[in-house]
Amino acid sequence: MNATRDDFIPPHTLQQLRDFLYRSGSTWSPQEAIAGAVTEWIARQRAAGASIRGYQWKQLFLPEGTDVRMICDGKTHYAKVIGDKLIFRQRPTSPRGMTLAIAGDGRNAWRDLWLLLPDERYWINAARLRAQQNQQLDKLPASPADALTSAAKAMSQALHAAVVLIDHVDHQSTTVMERRLPKNRREYDLLEDIH
Repeated sequence: MNATRDDFIPPHTLQQLRDFLYRSGSTWSPQEAIAGAVTEWIARQRAAGASIRGYQWKQLFLPEGTDVRMICDGKTHYAKVIGDKLIFRQRPTSPRGMTLAIAGDGRNAWRDLWLLLPDERYWINAARLRAQQNQQLDKLPASPADALTSAAKAMSQALHAAVVLIDHVDHQSTTVMERRLPKNRREYDLLEDIH
């Protein structure tokens, strides 16, 4: 593999990789990370038995191994995603259940819980992670059906504008013609027909 070429990777993906390597403090170059990722992916595909496990929290997926933290009254409380369950105090719970057990009612789990995803170095607030995920989803290209719907809507608007323009031109031309008819002309403006 030519280690200096990375133009086969979409620029946005390459930038995400560079940002991740910088944030995580990795000494790997993007090319080394790509080679390692491909090697690991091949090994995982060969193993092929295990499915991706984790906890689905509304629209946010927390992969297995994610640590969950909440600080309340100066105490830090931890939970962990094991398999497809969020385990807090050796019992499966939900993020809302965790906040209720720690602080009682009136707390917002999205705001109060912090997450440490596998292979990350820094904790991130759950609400912020959800917002980042939503931004990434908004950047995804529209599906072909969405593109066709948008095109049909634009064509419909253009057709409507053309019809309005034709009606306007028709009205203007009719008005000009009516002004030239004899009933609308003064007698001295009429020319005699000389044959």
